[in-house]
Amino acid sequence: MAPSFCPPQALSLGGDPRPLHSPHFLRPLGLALLCACSPQVDGPPRPHVLLISIDTLRADHLSSAGYPFETTPVLDEVAAQGVRFERCISSTSWTLPAHITMLTGLPISAHGIDDDRLWRRRDAEGRAIAPDLRGRFLAESLQASGYDTAGWFTWKYLDARFGFGRGFDRWERLGHNFYSHPEVGPAWMAARDADDADGMRALHAQHPELFGVIHSTSQVVDQAIGWLEDRGEEEQPFFLFLHLFDVHNPYVSPEPFHSQFDPDYTGNIDGTRVTAPISPVQPDMDPRDLQNLIARYDGGICHVDDELGRLLKTLGDLGLEQDTLIVVTSDHGEEFFEHGGKTHRGSVHLESIQVPLILRWPAGLKGGAVIEDTVGLVDLVPTILAATGSDHGAPLGGRNLLPLAKGAEASPRTYLSELVVFDEGQRVPLRRSSWIRGTRQITWDVRGKEAGRVLRFDLSEPQGGYGQGVLLSEDDPRRTEFESEVARMRESLLRLRQASPRLEGDLPPLTAFELQDLSSMGYGGGDDNFHTERTDDRLPLDGGVWPDQE
Repeated sequence: MAPSFCPPQALSLGGDPRPLHSPHFLRPLGLALLCACSPQVDGPPRPHVLLISIDTLRADHLSSAGYPFETTPVLDEVAAQGVRFERCISSTSWTLPAHITMLTGLPISAHGIDDDRLWRRRDAEGRAIAPDLRGRFLAESLQASGYDTAGWFTWKYLDARFGFGRGFDRWERLGHNFYSHPEVGPAWMAARDADDADGMRALHAQHPELFGVIHSTSQVVDQAIGWLEDRGEEEQPFFLFLHLFDVHNPYVSPEPFHSQFDPDYTGNIDGTRVTAPISPVQPDMDPRDLQNLIARYDGGICHVDDELGRLLKTLGDLGLEQDTLIVVTSDHGEEFFEHGGKTHRGSVHLESIQVPLILRWPAGLKGGAVIEDTVGLVDLVPTILAATGSDHGAPLGGRNLLPLAKGAEASPRTYLSELVVFDEGQRVPLRRSSWIRGTRQITWDVRGKEAGRVLRFDLSEPQGGYGQGVLLSEDDPRRTEFESEVARMRESLLRLRQASPRLEGDLPPLTAFELQDLSSMGYGGGDDNFHTERTDDRLPLDGGVWPDQE
């Protein structure tokens, strides 16, 4: 199916035989196939747009969300002046596919990127198979409609090799350490592989700033401030994207933030070695040590919040505050053994997939509202397109949130989160998914040691998605209803994917060092040669390119 160019919300999705324009598609599934065409309504002039992604930030650790510690005084003020969404759901629990959703408005089974091993695939003759990434990036549409575009990011998964940077006049990575630096990294690896201790010492002496913990948020904020100041009184609207990484582990932030929330602790936990092969961070760790680990995480949140204060002051000083739509969110959350795991990219429980979402636009939105309706990262692109009046010319899987932000009522929608997980050396992944509609969450272990397990969570209860849930047996009518919903949504996702354009041009290939880097980070292990080729009717929800058995 070729993309249709149509008014927003005129085309919807569903596994229903009724015509595509039928509004009934929208009600059961909450997926809208939107082709945004000049969606701005009468109102203020086209705003500047500042989209901030704070990597690894749990929604429930914002003090404005009721967290008992004052972690986010700056963001609390932004929320008070804008609109805070109580429950925003990511498409997954790790960086790469979540950011593609954030910046294309497509769920994973539509854009197609479920794992970084897609960049290691080869056909039977050993030739590289390009990842089949679908969709159009937000910056492409904003640039085409007259926006200046710039972005700074701090983690490899937002590199152009993974599809990002399209539509940006500037797209630059900051915060390199010795390992990721484009020149020092390969030299270090070569010296290490050759057991060249003198070479490694020389690199350390030449580049001491690359060793140790890198606090990159200040670098990103400095670049953003400089870019805004250099624009001067430029009237052309801008789209500025910032990716901030200092909440991510290791949980080590500059003082006073590092010890701010647990200054009296005297134990051995310092926020490092969280994912080390021999790590002190384990499910049975002393509760006092776990308390301190979380306090270190909170310190990173407060550090990033403080840096954002500098950026927002600059917006005010430059007279940009009223006419700038600020969107603050995250790609995923973080686990602290609520369901047995740590960090992220292991589950689709609420602590991993619920992220903050704050909109502030003084010229276009009244401040102080808190929206309880469930929304998702998939909604950001249609929202920004609507605010800016920009054409998109490609399908979208989300909805414009501005009516909700202004107090309108909306029907519940289903938000899908997908995850594939490879155990060390395995070619067949575990597959997990979460389905949230209103205050109901269902998690489904599709494949793995818990294959077939379906849990239901009531998010309105005190424990909500952080509890253990209710196991739905195979003969439970609620499970039957869920399975029917999965079948309907799968048909919707298939149609959305088929209607979404493939990215134009080739993705830059990963170098041999970068492929080795994937493996060394624990993300690329196993056989390099995956011969299963994606077909148009096999979605990531079905298992994608990955084999179903050894």
